[in-house]
Parts: sequence; structure tokens; C-alpha cells
Amino acid sequence: MNLKNQIFLIIILALTGCNLTKHDKSSESVDEDTIVFHSNNSYSDSSAVATFECEDFVSEALNNYTIPILNKEYKGILNCSKESVVNRHDSDVIDTIYTFSNAENKIQIYRAEENDFIFTFEVMDSIFKLTGNIKTGMTKENFIRKFQITETINNQVQIVNSEGTMRLMFYFENNRLKLINSYLYLD
Repeated sequence: MNLKNQIFLIIILALTGCNLTKHDKSSESVDEDTIVFHSNNSYSDSSAVATFECEDFVSEALNNYTIPILNKEYKGILNCSKESVVNRHDSDVIDTIYTFSNAENKIQIYRAEENDFIFTFEVMDSIFKLTGNIKTGMTKENFIRKFQITETINNQVQIVNSEGTMRLMFYFENNRLKLINSYLYLD
């Protein structure tokens, strides 16, 4: 084999190798919004609600919903009302419940002396996004892909933390996410 043929062969191999590398790289691309379960626990109850445990998602899903953010970002969209309540552990302490709502959405935050807790999150409007860009209007297929769900699910899915004290319910209609609802245990 002469020098010209060797150089030609090296160039062909180099181009083929680059092309193969480029192809492999694109086929392994990962959606940045994909949420990976850190637990394999899943079950369905008698009402056909598929339940999945995902501690990371549940603990972070509502982090973008604080009283200052709701007052600033959703001022013209949600009405805000306040209600004073007696703290159930110390009757000398008065806490406040903030309710941000309109006809289709309701977010309630319990403000105690040291912390704020979201205890109601019921939204139908797609402007309210959870971690991973989970929002109403998304397709069931996209939801399943983002959570890497391999089981068949009906029109109700709940994602819970390991203790079951925080649950987010997702309701689908016509293969689209219609309503997100929370159940958060406060003591």
C-alpha cells in the first residue's frame, strides 16, 4: 500500500469515526426536564389511582410558590385574602392563612411564626408550573415520559413523598393534564 492510499484510508476512517461519534451522541441526548424516580415504590388503590413515590419531586415541586412571589408574579391574576387563625399548639399565637385564588385556581399558604406552608394547591391554569415544567395542558404521554413511568396509568396519578404526608394529584381528561391538586399534611 503506497503512502497516498494510506493517507486516503486514514482520512476515510477519521471521517467515518467522527460521523459515528456524532450519531451516537445525538441518540443519547437526555431531556433536561426529565424527572428520575429515586424509589421503585408504586401501587394502585381500588379507585385505580396510580401512586408513585418521588421524594425529590414532591419536596421541590411547590418551591416557586411563596407569598412574595404570588403577590408579585400573579397580582393581576389571583386575588389575595388573609384570615387570622389561632395556632393549634399555642393559643397565644395568631397565624395567618393567605388565600390566592380566582375562578379556576386556589393556592393557600399557612404562615406560622417561623415558616410558611402551602397546604392547598389546586390549579387548572397552565401558568402554574411545577418542577420539571409539569403543568396543566401537557399531554399524558409527555407526563409519563418526564416521570419515566413504565406502567399503564388511568386518568388519576398521585406522586407522594416517602411518609405520605405530601401528595400531588394529577387529573387527566382527553389525554391532557386538566387539574393539579395537593394534599399536604400540616400539624
